[in-house]
Amino acid sequence: MTLTYFDHSVPHLIEEYYQLSFSENAVPFQSTVLPVGFTHITHLFYGKQKAILNSKEMPLQDTIISGQFFRSYQLHCASESMSFGISFHPTALFKILNTDVSKLDNKHMALSEFHPEFHAKIQSVFSNFSSPESMVKHLNKFFSDIKLTTNKNTENIDIAINLIKNKEGLLSVQEILEHLNISQKTLETQFKKIVGLTPGKYVRLYRFLKLMRKYESQEIAIKDLMFMFDYYDRSHFSKDFKLFMSETPKSYFKKDYPLLKAVFKNS
Repeated sequence: MTLTYFDHSVPHLIEEYYQLSFSENAVPFQSTVLPVGFTHITHLFYGKQKAILNSKEMPLQDTIISGQFFRSYQLHCASESMSFGISFHPTALFKILNTDVSKLDNKHMALSEFHPEFHAKIQSVFSNFSSPESMVKHLNKFFSDIKLTTNKNTENIDIAINLIKNKEGLLSVQEILEHLNISQKTLETQFKKIVGLTPGKYVRLYRFLKLMRKYESQEIAIKDLMFMFDYYDRSHFSKDFKLFMSETPKSYFKKDYPLLKAVFKNS
């Protein structure tokens, strides 16, 4: 398995570009995939893959759009394969498609089914793949030229996202509201529509992700991280861990997850 990330030049829309490849000697491959708070579009050039969440199988083929996930799912790769993907800034997909992003929650869907018009536009970029570097160049141009939907709601949610990032998820919804001239109901409604999760869920997920990234990069011991990220005891941490990872900390730390480690290493 090889996961490679590439620099981009569209910071207001793109978090990262990536290429994920599985060689013949790496398959069959199976791994837990942790939600990372981004939406994605991924083009599978060849190979057979599927995602499984709560026993529901989602085939991954051609060009796939992926919404926000609030807990982990399983990725299965049955054959040699290669895909190229785009991770979007949390508010980017709404600005690009002008569509309620929460419709994609916990789903991988064919982009042609979800948004045929945008699928036709971006397919012309994917169909001309010659190298990852050229793909990055063409996608940067594509997203730099795209017409976006922006308004007061997107401005407010961008402010909220920046607050969450700056505080590493260590804040409450009420603290977010102190920086916005809107009601809690409006924040809840617009955040879910534009990002895909409620602000409370997103804060909770973001805090957990920051902790796991620091742990996997071996910056600090897990017990110190629990204190740093406001987990008041091990049972509190275990509850979130089981929610997001679908297994206990004890079980997870005994296993080797090369895909997760590669994702955390880049974070």
